[in-house]
Amino acid sequence: MPPSLRRSARHARPVRSHGIVRTRLEEVHASEEPQRRPDVICVAVRFLSGRFHATPWDHHVNEGVPEWPISPWRMLRALTAALYTRCPELDRAVAEATLRKLVVPPLFTLPAASIGHTRHYLSSNTAKRTDAALTIDTFVALNHRDVIHVHWPVDLTDGERRALLMMAHGVSYLGRAESWCEIEVLDEADDRPEPNCAPLSEGGAASGSQSIRVLCPAESMRQADLERTTSSLQREGWNEPPGTRWVLYNRPGDALSPASSAVLATAQRPRPVVAELALGGSVLPLFTDAVLVAEQVRAAALSRHEAPSVTLSGKASDGDRLRDQHRHAHYLPDARGSGKRMSHVLVYAAAGFSGSEQAALARVSFLAQRHNRPTLDVVLSGFGDADDFRDVTPLFGVSTRWRSRTPFVLIRHPRRGQDAPRDQVARELRARGFPTPSEIIPIAGARLLDPSAGDSGVTRWIEFVMTRRGRGHPPGGFGFELVFPESVRGPILLGYGCHYGLGQFEALP
Repeated sequence: MPPSLRRSARHARPVRSHGIVRTRLEEVHASEEPQRRPDVICVAVRFLSGRFHATPWDHHVNEGVPEWPISPWRMLRALTAALYTRCPELDRAVAEATLRKLVVPPLFTLPAASIGHTRHYLSSNTAKRTDAALTIDTFVALNHRDVIHVHWPVDLTDGERRALLMMAHGVSYLGRAESWCEIEVLDEADDRPEPNCAPLSEGGAASGSQSIRVLCPAESMRQADLERTTSSLQREGWNEPPGTRWVLYNRPGDALSPASSAVLATAQRPRPVVAELALGGSVLPLFTDAVLVAEQVRAAALSRHEAPSVTLSGKASDGDRLRDQHRHAHYLPDARGSGKRMSHVLVYAAAGFSGSEQAALARVSFLAQRHNRPTLDVVLSGFGDADDFRDVTPLFGVSTRWRSRTPFVLIRHPRRGQDAPRDQVARELRARGFPTPSEIIPIAGARLLDPSAGDSGVTRWIEFVMTRRGRGHPPGGFGFELVFPESVRGPILLGYGCHYGLGQFEALP
């Protein structure tokens, strides 16, 4: 597993608890001094995409049974992977001692969640293209802001706590690779909600709850058990991983309730205004072809929407163009990394996307390029607000200085003494509610490869495609650096073709 470092997650709101769980927490260290409250290590797990894809050990993937709560054995294996791949400076002896202490079955605080699934026909890698097997990918769906709290009733030294903190920050997913997550070890001063899922007590399951088997590490667990690969377990014929045990847990009866989670998501989540699509393929398109790719994404999204969409198309029901100050969709190709080739397409609409429009964008899975270029794979990365992408792309930054990233194409031909390129930029800014810049400085081209390079390192504006397919040639393309008297929040999209990737401005430090 290739985990990567992640930033800390925010804590979710407390979830109602079941009385039996509090009793269980007090019983874990019943043998200790009665005056001393046992230490509890609390770990917060947040799934960034709102999905947890994992199949319990004793079930086949096509049975459609999700793992919930997260198996402690799975968490310890993920921490072990982070130890070897992301924490080379960590003392192995201290880290392994920390993992051995976590063999105690933890308690969980589970947020509201539901079950979902997708169906895939996976190729059998034969010459016959239709030779495919149906695979059901079942997952637990929850609000991407909600947090699963894991309470381990153990005492850790300061060194062991630091080791756990470093390993937790090195875990980027749990279960299947698409279950992106952030894991944080909470401080003692942080709020900790009461557990609502705990090992079954001798009195049996509480009223309104259900008993489930959860795979936990055994007291006899060795470090080598955590390091075994799934292929080695299958090759050696193990029906259960060595160093594990099954523990019966008392889980709330409504822990996976479709009705409650659907109402919660509808009531609390506003319409997203940004959708991020990731591009893949053998050869990614050049960023200078932004207009061509933007048109293809728009056409693909409209073809997957069952009814005419004002937001996605930018046209009213009678076919006329909208006059609402550009609140409909902008299709914005984005180049990250080297900057020369497109890696993502951001779809931004100030009006927000409805549920059906979100579904249409999620169904865009490929783009068939023209002129015998290879087909592009498309994957929806997620939806969000403009602020959610501030640290992802400079298009949504906040700054007093902004620079053209794609050419600003004039809306009308300049006339003597009127409608000069600078005047058209200022007019476009006023029409979109931006303040008047104190300076509008012409620049020679886009700095795609090296922002610090001089004029020799820029991509000239004439190298960009500035005409939509089947349309006439616009008056011309220019680039500018804008300086505002106060910070301005992006995106800044101006001029002809601004809904198709032209006229982009990026925030400068």
